[in-house]
Amino acid sequence: MPLKSMEPLGLALKEFYEGNKQAKVIFHRDDGFRDNHYVFHYFRTEKEFSLIEKQAIALCRGKVLDIGAGVGPHSLELQKRGLKVYAIDISLNACEIMKKRGIKNVRCSTVYDLDEKTFDTILLMGRAIGFVEDLLGLKKFLNFCKSLLTPDGYILLDSLDVRSTTVPEHLAYQERNRKLGRYIGVIGLQMEYKGKLGEKFKLLHVDPQTLRECAKEKGWSCEILENEDGNYLVKIFK
Repeated sequence: MPLKSMEPLGLALKEFYEGNKQAKVIFHRDDGFRDNHYVFHYFRTEKEFSLIEKQAIALCRGKVLDIGAGVGPHSLELQKRGLKVYAIDISLNACEIMKKRGIKNVRCSTVYDLDEKTFDTILLMGRAIGFVEDLLGLKKFLNFCKSLLTPDGYILLDSLDVRSTTVPEHLAYQERNRKLGRYIGVIGLQMEYKGKLGEKFKLLHVDPQTLRECAKEKGWSCEILENEDGNYLVKIFK
């Protein structure tokens, strides 16, 4: 039986935290493309944050929900700045690491199962919006966020415009998606850790224009705050 979809990553994070600085997972894309993914990046400090991350952190205010928090690099920085943060992730290992690192409010949960309500800022960094899987999932999430945010609250997220690539294998994958009738930013994946495969899952990278259209359909406005080589930061507000 395969591991749960995110379990290979959680095991690699645990291994890194316990001392193996070469810990990695292998991403298998559904067209056969493979990519080694070393997990040290998840433990980066504020000094190592990208411009997009630093801008997002600076814009967070009030009570913050950090979705797909991983091992908590952003939650840790927000706590240092005196903000009340709720960090959620579906990986039990990631959540245990966050607790050990001193994050006060950790929930091993999906956003849809979260008991805590009413936030001023919803934060999804490291392209964590990908968890919605496809455009229908994105619309569902945007609609759900209306019940989580204060009247003047907002969402901050980053994503990738896959059209910015020049890599032949990725361009071919986009064309494959078109032929399958699938949005070009939907990626079919499976993770491997030490020879053990996780369950298959989908990940969404959404381009700014499509995100704006989905948000508008659900009654939101979008402001693109930063765009760097296809990686961009957006603020979504009522």
